[in-house]
Amino acid sequence: MRLRKGKLIPREDGKRIEEFIGAATTGSASVSVARMLAPPGWSEPAQKPEFDEAVLVLRGELTLVIDGKRERIGPGEVGWVPKGRRVTYRNDGQGACDYWSICAPAFRPELAHIEELKQEPQANHVTVQVAHAQGEAFARPLASLGRTFLERLDLHGCELSLSLVGDRAIRRLNRTWRKKDKPTDVLSFPAGALPRGTPGPRQLGDVVISLDTAKRQAKEYGRTLEAEVSRYLAHGLLHLLGHDHEKAHEARKMAALEEKLLGEGGMVADAVRAGRARRLV
Repeated sequence: MRLRKGKLIPREDGKRIEEFIGAATTGSASVSVARMLAPPGWSEPAQKPEFDEAVLVLRGELTLVIDGKRERIGPGEVGWVPKGRRVTYRNDGQGACDYWSICAPAFRPELAHIEELKQEPQANHVTVQVAHAQGEAFARPLASLGRTFLERLDLHGCELSLSLVGDRAIRRLNRTWRKKDKPTDVLSFPAGALPRGTPGPRQLGDVVISLDTAKRQAKEYGRTLEAEVSRYLAHGLLHLLGHDHEKAHEARKMAALEEKLLGEGGMVADAVRAGRARRLV
């Protein structure tokens, strides 16, 4: 029997599995043969299988950690994992790893005894770009506040970029991207969605804050400059996450989230009370 094409086994971790022989394809219980494509950074929880497994690497490098001992299997090399040994499979390389797996008896999830993975929350990364003469004093506190806001929203493994600019720069961005030729307080530029399984932090996008506008608004409404900037950050971050205030129910939800972040009402709550949520800029 000649097999030109196997069956793709659905995964959520970015790894591609195409089984040619085994329980999911030919119904074989004695042996399974599958081709794998593991993206860089991929890893599986440790397991202690009831089957022997051989892996033949075609391209890239596969790391096997067998009973605590690490082995790196390169192109043209074969890795051997006897049954009953505790093993972790991962790709520590910079590129994808293309390899074949042969298991005897055939791979079945109930025979793999995969350990439950206890995942620690991934750290969030917040960077601040300063393009304002008075911005340096705000950079570190703003980065810390950004991480706090992400934690309050129960977000982990995210990357957020913040920029502190003046009215001239934010006016230029507002004119280019929103066709509004005037300064504004805060602008949000969401990052595009990445394919499922893409390694690395989740890119949220950029929040641009005008310190010039913040200084004027803080003075007008009797708030500290730090409090005003915090309001802009909360508002801009929620826009990155897809929240809006165009409709009444959306505005109420976004206002509640701003309050969760700030501990008090934010920009949307003020606008809702004034009956002008749509006119926020």
